[in-house]
Amino acid sequence: MMLPSEIDSGDGRCFALREVNPGDMLDLIEAAGSAASSSAWMRYALMISSVNAIDGKPIMMPTTKQAVRELGRKIGNIGMEALARIHYPEDDRTEEDGTIDAETQALKN
Repeated sequence: MMLPSEIDSGDGRCFALREVNPGDMLDLIEAAGSAASSSAWMRYALMISSVNAIDGKPIMMPTTKQAVRELGRKIGNIGMEALARIHYPEDDRTEEDGTIDAETQALKN
């Protein structure tokens, strides 16, 4: 999947995005440790790791669980919703229509 180079975060910020390459993915799996077996954690971490700048300020690729968490906190809930729409458009469902799955619900909470 090809990501756009930039997206609006939904709260007035601009996220520049990078495609996570196979080497980056291996680094992310290594950083995840035991969490790598959780598809929900890895999907969330992959979205977080795709942000390489916020409002033009460069962001390093996170290489530890703590770095992933810290970047996730910077991105925030609204930013994560914007990233989820780009990374997983097939999951862009609403609770009202009853089509939201358990994994998507877990990512929202």
